[in-house]
Amino acid sequence: MKKIFPLIIILLTLHRAAAQQDPSYNMYMFNGLYLNPAYAGSNNVLSVVALYRHQWVGVNGAPRTFNISANAPLKRDQYALGLTVADDNLGLTNSFSVTPAFAYRPLVKNVRISIGVQASFTYFSKNSGSAVFNEQYQQEMVTVSGHSLFIPNIGAGIYVSDKNSKRFFAGFSVPHLLPYSLKKSGIENPGNSNVSRLYNYYLLTGGYVFGRQAGIVKFMPSILMMYQRGLPKNIPDMDINAMFFFIDRIKVGASYRTGGDRRIYGESVVGMIEAMITSQLRIGYAYEASVSKFSSVNNGSHEIMLGYDFWYDKKRFVTPRYGRYF
Repeated sequence: MKKIFPLIIILLTLHRAAAQQDPSYNMYMFNGLYLNPAYAGSNNVLSVVALYRHQWVGVNGAPRTFNISANAPLKRDQYALGLTVADDNLGLTNSFSVTPAFAYRPLVKNVRISIGVQASFTYFSKNSGSAVFNEQYQQEMVTVSGHSLFIPNIGAGIYVSDKNSKRFFAGFSVPHLLPYSLKKSGIENPGNSNVSRLYNYYLLTGGYVFGRQAGIVKFMPSILMMYQRGLPKNIPDMDINAMFFFIDRIKVGASYRTGGDRRIYGESVVGMIEAMITSQLRIGYAYEASVSKFSSVNNGSHEIMLGYDFWYDKKRFVTPRYGRYF
């Protein structure tokens, strides 16, 4: 019988704050397909990225997520396909999702405009039979065990980048267009006022690379803004990022994340690094430290990333590829 009181306290607080519903990642910069289906094909090769995240180390039942994605342009370059598979374990719940994506990529002069759509299929399961709850939270947590649910959804996005030098990018996406309430499924207790819901949320991204194309050091500031219904005072959550490129082989960066219990004052800070082991293989690591009230009950979050590009047309690699640092 495993007690998970610290996790329950955190989850209840996050639930009332209407925190991000999907698994949270720090290295989405290296896996843009997770945020936007229109990103498919942006690397102009078959690109595969795997990522593992262990969140809130030291808390029993804290989130552990594995994500793998692949995307590539088709033979006719204006079309691209992508696929993301994710397995997320959080306390008493597990969700397994498969998300195929399609992108249409017309070329307007030197600008690549990509329009993408996706369909997500999520299997949600819950088992509270092995948990022990404090009476204070017994009324807020559902004690029915052995429930499962299949949730389909659709999403869409647009992604714009400079085709030649790939110095800038901007994107807007809505990963979930169909809202859903677990109360309707019977998983949540109909009398519980804190019902889990899948709300629409909106993502806005953008970034620009400074520095000479042949320079040894380049700098890329970028931003991710997320708005979701129910956020306190309707203030969007934001990631403010800064990334340095060294000889186009090593990338070192940091992020400042707003939201959580402190809203605009900050939820966490992140440090990350990516290294090109070969011209096709890359690895990355990120560490996230909480600066909110949760910092006293966890030892931070870790992410490990592994990526590989399959070159089926080497003529495409005349210049460095900035566009994939989403």
